[in-house]
Amino acid sequence: MRKVSEKDYREFILWAKGNTANHVYPCSIAEGIQSGDIYINDGANVEAVFFWHYCGFGYISGEPSVDFLNDIYSFMRSDHGRRRLVLITSDHGLTDYFRDKEVQLDSRFEYSFPLHRHISETDIKGFRIEQIDGENLSGIEGRIIPSFSWKSPDQFLKEGFGYVAFDQERICAAAFSAAISSDEIDIGVETHEDYRRKGLAAALAGRMCERILELGKRPVWAHSISNTGSRNTALKCGFVQDRVNTVIRKRNSD
Repeated sequence: MRKVSEKDYREFILWAKGNTANHVYPCSIAEGIQSGDIYINDGANVEAVFFWHYCGFGYISGEPSVDFLNDIYSFMRSDHGRRRLVLITSDHGLTDYFRDKEVQLDSRFEYSFPLHRHISETDIKGFRIEQIDGENLSGIEGRIIPSFSWKSPDQFLKEGFGYVAFDQERICAAAFSAAISSDEIDIGVETHEDYRRKGLAAALAGRMCERILELGKRPVWAHSISNTGSRNTALKCGFVQDRVNTVIRKRNSD
């Protein structure tokens, strides 16, 4: 397996769009919008492509050989600069390869958004919503925040967008573009534990959907099967579950 030079990333856009598990994360790399790595098999002809997003999500397109999968498993087991690898796939053959390895297998719900759907306003009286900018970005706390999937604040502010909810001067929730491609935007949401079950996530995610549709793109949503809060938010916003992917990660990794 060999690494592709960034100047050649756009040559793999069709491979990214052809991924059966997800389009937006592989395309965000191939289209040069977000940071990540692309690897291909050794040899004269490209048979498999591995997209490894900055956030750690990995996707394989094509027909990987056992050697190719062995290399990816090696990445998964190593610290590799303390960067995690979480492989997401709809390919049962890939799942079978990893089944007897030292990994954890989980399921990930993927959603689509009906483009004709009306987005209803969510009442969040007492909170103030602002667009994410250079002044409030550093005040967003939690795990699924812009720094989760964007390499730098400058990169996010240039290419991405999002919204935050304030309780007076405290940021209590945020929704943002976790992944962006030419035709899709994946939404990331984080709500401080003191402010959950108040409708903040749905309100901010709904605002994101409106903006995404205005841009002529499709909203994307996904979450671990165990994340019932994310599921409830997705359904409130009008997303429809349309498939289940397998998540493969190093055993005991977060």
